[in-house]
Amino acid sequence: MDHVPENNISTYLALQCTCDHKSWCAVVQRLDSPLLTSQFGLRDVSLEDRYNCSMGDPQPPNRVDTEERIARLRQEMANYGLDAYIVNTNDQHQNDYVGEADKRLKYISGFSGTNGQAVVTMTEQALWTDGRYFLQADNQLDCNWLLMKSGLEGVPSILEWIKSVVPSGGRVGSDPTIITAETWITYETSLEEAGIIVIPESTNLVDLIWTDRPPYPNDPAFVLDLSFAGKTWEDKVADLRSVLVENGVDILVVTALDNVAWLLNLRGADIPFNPVFRSYVLVGADRIQLFTPEEKVTDEVAQHLHVNDCVQHTCVQILDYASIEDSLRALEDDPAVSSVQVSSVTASYAIYNAVPTSKRINSESPLLNMKSVKNEVERAGMRNAQIKDGVALCDFLAFMEQEITAGNTWDELSAANKSEEFRSQQANYVGLSFATTSGFGPNGAIIHYKPEDSTTVPIDKSSLYLLDSGAQYFDGTTDVTRTLHYGTPEPFQIEAYTRVLIGLLDFADVVFPASSGTSESKIDILARRHLYEVGLDYRHGTSHGVGMFLYVHEHTNPYFMEGEFMSDEPGYYEDGDFGVRLENVVEVVSAPTPYNFTGPSLTFEHTTLVPFEPKLINASLLTPHQCSVLNAYHAHVLETVGQELLNQGRQDGYEWVVSKTEALSC
Repeated sequence: MDHVPENNISTYLALQCTCDHKSWCAVVQRLDSPLLTSQFGLRDVSLEDRYNCSMGDPQPPNRVDTEERIARLRQEMANYGLDAYIVNTNDQHQNDYVGEADKRLKYISGFSGTNGQAVVTMTEQALWTDGRYFLQADNQLDCNWLLMKSGLEGVPSILEWIKSVVPSGGRVGSDPTIITAETWITYETSLEEAGIIVIPESTNLVDLIWTDRPPYPNDPAFVLDLSFAGKTWEDKVADLRSVLVENGVDILVVTALDNVAWLLNLRGADIPFNPVFRSYVLVGADRIQLFTPEEKVTDEVAQHLHVNDCVQHTCVQILDYASIEDSLRALEDDPAVSSVQVSSVTASYAIYNAVPTSKRINSESPLLNMKSVKNEVERAGMRNAQIKDGVALCDFLAFMEQEITAGNTWDELSAANKSEEFRSQQANYVGLSFATTSGFGPNGAIIHYKPEDSTTVPIDKSSLYLLDSGAQYFDGTTDVTRTLHYGTPEPFQIEAYTRVLIGLLDFADVVFPASSGTSESKIDILARRHLYEVGLDYRHGTSHGVGMFLYVHEHTNPYFMEGEFMSDEPGYYEDGDFGVRLENVVEVVSAPTPYNFTGPSLTFEHTTLVPFEPKLINASLLTPHQCSVLNAYHAHVLETVGQELLNQGRQDGYEWVVSKTEALSC
């Protein structure tokens, strides 16, 4: 070992490997070596850490064998002169959820989570993901993959690992259209320090080997009625132009699909669960240009956007989706344009790099705040959507309790499908807002578990059942999680549930100055405190923005603003046993206070209205105030959702709500 060059150590160990599983052996030996730990101060990470990857272990039913795909990718890497290739979960618009045609990471690795990055070299392959997906990735990745659990102490970052396996002078390639500019520049800067070259390869190598890759959807865009949008797109553009003038910006580059959809009061069907369509927009004082595939623009959409009536109206010019980069480069020679705003955080490197450097302003789009702070019509719609959703979910949960109590057979997948059926009966229902997490027992501990034919298990009275679900209605987006038990829960399950519930109540109960710049990170401790007290925690965030008939995970301003809708979702997950998560959508509202030393204050108001499970609540752990807050919430659920259940003739659901909302003794 003393005579092996550091940058060639992985190749050396691969050649020296004598065990049957060469890739497995090479990675284990390299990462057990003192070189990596001494060079980066990192702990050993090896395939020995993988689940069911020892010889003779049974394989998880959803594990995907990617050996042949990786071999073909490596052949393409050789053709392009690359030593390593990076694949991530993004599409060209950096969406959390992507369409089937953009699920390249799933194809090459088998991992289907919404956050992941993979690096493939000529001898090794590694995938990084966060704590939401540790168990899922371990199940789905075959045993050639090294699983890097981001955030755990000592786990190498993607850049640290690349530097340890790629020699100086090596070439690392990736598709610049599906990596943000900020990430790309970070990769480029860091790897250059090690003499490694980052290659923006516009030909996506995964696409070359993905012979049955699905086509992009050709569904047209459609107009969102003003009764739901609350404001005309012309007025939104006028407001945006005023902000651009104030900020000294001539052209704004809009790359986020939900920003495009919101600005133009259009929706689409290009991404499952997300009502958006592939598009870019350029906005300036003298132009509104929409870059989108031609099949997206129907006669109705064209009329809505005044495409052929620019004399009488503010109008939109329709351009080919693929021409966006050329149009941005052409701004270099446009004397009327001196400043072009684009965000390195949300735009791909390809888009960001196409903007003339001398005119580029790197800043977050003002549409972020304009969209996330809902207008009065949108706020009313969001509240109404939560009520309808509460009716559907309460009626479904009443049905499930009756079915399981009667001994009828239901599994995770059939239950998820049935819950969708109940939601589809509500007015203005469009579809689900994400794939339902329906996890019983150990599967409930897989944070973003999605049941499949190969993984679904029966739901019975022996453990906890976690249901995280939501819907898209024309008037709003919903996201709610409840955890149930149809038998007799264990004391630890009751304690975990109660501490999660207290965290949800405390998080939403906080009051803070509107001017303080309060972010999730400043109040996250309120949701975790009662878990921390007994040494428990959860590996995901507590809150995310929720769109108005847009993304269920909406990017918002870093600080809470009145009129935003957020999730409130603490949890606890006992690996291999059960999971608890409770989630409400809350609205950021004004909080009346007796004093106003720093000005007005804000708080949260629950808009999700679904009871919590009494048999899982240890009331002795609640303070009198928390008990009163919970009782008030349940009284509101009964008054609002209970009445609507009666209005819709859903007597079983109403009786279920009555039974779950009895006041606790405080």
